[in-house]
Amino acid sequence: MTIPPDAQSTDSGTTLLSGARLDALREVANIGAGHAATALSTLTGTRIMISVPMVNIVPPGDFVPEIAADVEIVAVRMAMSGDIGGQTVFLLATAAGLRLAERMLRRTRGISPSLGQIEQSALKEAGNILAGAYLTALSEFLGMNLMLSPPSFTTGDSAHALRALGDHAPHLESPILCVETEFFLEEPVESLHGFFLLVPNPSAFDAIFRAVRVD
Repeated sequence: MTIPPDAQSTDSGTTLLSGARLDALREVANIGAGHAATALSTLTGTRIMISVPMVNIVPPGDFVPEIAADVEIVAVRMAMSGDIGGQTVFLLATAAGLRLAERMLRRTRGISPSLGQIEQSALKEAGNILAGAYLTALSEFLGMNLMLSPPSFTTGDSAHALRALGDHAPHLESPILCVETEFFLEEPVESLHGFFLLVPNPSAFDAIFRAVRVD
């Protein structure tokens, strides 16, 4: 769910980010996306661009991500530690994940029939690069020290994939930062659509709100 530009409140009384602060976080996400695109382009030997069409705050009670319930997805999850705790989750429809895995492995498009262990490892590496770039940009913006665990991988429908992500899976008990992420690939040209979720522990989101000092 997209939050309107004006500040809103959760049921717990926590003030959500204003439109200006969301714009600031989107700019941070764009910086991270640029770094991730450079790393992925170098790794795959082909040009990859990443854009951030939307940054949303998903309040408690809403469903995430904005992928149809009947579409199978892949999810790469990493625990987040440091000044704030929680996790990051990188989500793609399975078909898009397979295409990205082929690029990571420098394979011809359509040659991989399914997501085997090698393809899953490639997607975990892609998720690690993306999350690392986003978190590095965010940590510099917030003045926080943020670290990531090694990635884990799961697949299934949206509900199953999110439930399988561990003790800190998105139970929608606190706001979630949802970064819509578009991959534009060349040779051959195609576009892949995914989501990067920052899922802080409930108390950690207050620290993020305080740290984003844009009016």
